[in-house]
Amino acid sequence: MKPFRLSRRTMLRGLGTALALPALEAMLPARASAQAAAAPLRFLTVFIPNGVRMDLWKPTTTGTSFTLPATLQPLQPYKSKLSVVSGLSNYPASITTQEFAGAHARGTGALLTQCPLAFTSGTNIKNGISVDQVIANSLKTQTRLPSLELGARAGSQSGNCEDGYSCAYVHNLSWSGPTTPMPKMTKPRDVFNRLFAGGVPSADAGTPMVDPSLVYDRSVLDAVAGRARALQLKLGTADRQKLDEYLTAVRAVEQRVQALSTPPPVTVAQCTPGTAPTDPTDYQLLLDTMSDMIALAFRCDITRVSTFMLQDSLDTPTINYGGAITASHHELSHHGNDATKLAGLAKIDLFEAQRFAYLLSKLDVPEANGSTVLDNSIVLFTSDFGDGDDHYHWNLPMVVAGKGGGKLKTGQHVSYAHTSGDTPASKTDMPLANLFLNVLQAFNLNQSTFGTDGTNPYGTKPLPELIA
Repeated sequence: MKPFRLSRRTMLRGLGTALALPALEAMLPARASAQAAAAPLRFLTVFIPNGVRMDLWKPTTTGTSFTLPATLQPLQPYKSKLSVVSGLSNYPASITTQEFAGAHARGTGALLTQCPLAFTSGTNIKNGISVDQVIANSLKTQTRLPSLELGARAGSQSGNCEDGYSCAYVHNLSWSGPTTPMPKMTKPRDVFNRLFAGGVPSADAGTPMVDPSLVYDRSVLDAVAGRARALQLKLGTADRQKLDEYLTAVRAVEQRVQALSTPPPVTVAQCTPGTAPTDPTDYQLLLDTMSDMIALAFRCDITRVSTFMLQDSLDTPTINYGGAITASHHELSHHGNDATKLAGLAKIDLFEAQRFAYLLSKLDVPEANGSTVLDNSIVLFTSDFGDGDDHYHWNLPMVVAGKGGGKLKTGQHVSYAHTSGDTPASKTDMPLANLFLNVLQAFNLNQSTFGTDGTNPYGTKPLPELIA
């Protein structure tokens, strides 16, 4: 009997919606199905703004016998699967003719590109391609979504956001090219629909608009349940199990997304969409729901590349950080060694580490080959500054989680010396770009350099301590 085959673009369709499918063996060419057990490699960067309290972040000893300090204690269950890397420098972010102006914009905009930014608040922005997009370009034919850019706060893509530097630099980590930032999605329902649902057809397409109440009151899974059952009868054992796990996970995420939003009111005899769903007010629930969707997108091979900004730098509003403190992170980051502000920063840093630990818990789940998604991922946890009070781009906080499919050494603290004294950053410090060469090589992208100091390549060799 001829094996059952599916197109990678196959979707389960129901009334007014469609559900994307995970990668299944039935979607692979016959010769490729024998290799299906090999787990794919994923890359994720999680960004926290305004630096951290390095005295509570950096371990006091190096090597494998280090102890996680107070801020990183939530990561203890994953200590064997991560490296804390201290002393990395984002030197391109310090290249400017404006002295200390625009430090947040430069620190964020250059973080993943490792390129100096053009000083402008107009449309003539100039940066470089970010490391995540280099990877996404190499994988774009292998997943339905080349990459997924997420955040907790939307921001303008133009205008002056900091001392003459464009808002595009402040609000985006990911850049597909020097003039093209990749704006992030900030609404969980939009993310859910992009990942899993085909959306509601528009009247312009010749299909009647579906009552908006159905989108909120009826599960996407309920709408496609019959098609899902029919498909499962045609699949092999492994694919049936994978589809069942996928549908269960989608149901759980969908319920969390529905809890975050308020449905529009339904008015009899009206054909208007009503009011938009309200934005979530629970910051922790928002972050965790986004983490759920990243993990599920990785697990189901919808995408292998993502960035996640827990907040934008500079303009962080007053937020309730899980009940620990309600404050503006940016305001507290200008601490001036004030004890009250430092105590507040410690609470925010710990909250962010707890949310990162939650994300790792969702990735540290078994795959078909016995390893976990986290084992087959590289997950960076970092910021635009070391200490947010001095606005310097050296000694960045950095956790490298995941084993990179066995290509990264973990369970260690690696520390590089700062060589330039009290200056914004030094070209002689260890380049952050070198870490990105480790990442690229793990994806078999054997670039010899990454980034630029404006004249010469910046990153020129991977960090040897991280090579397994």
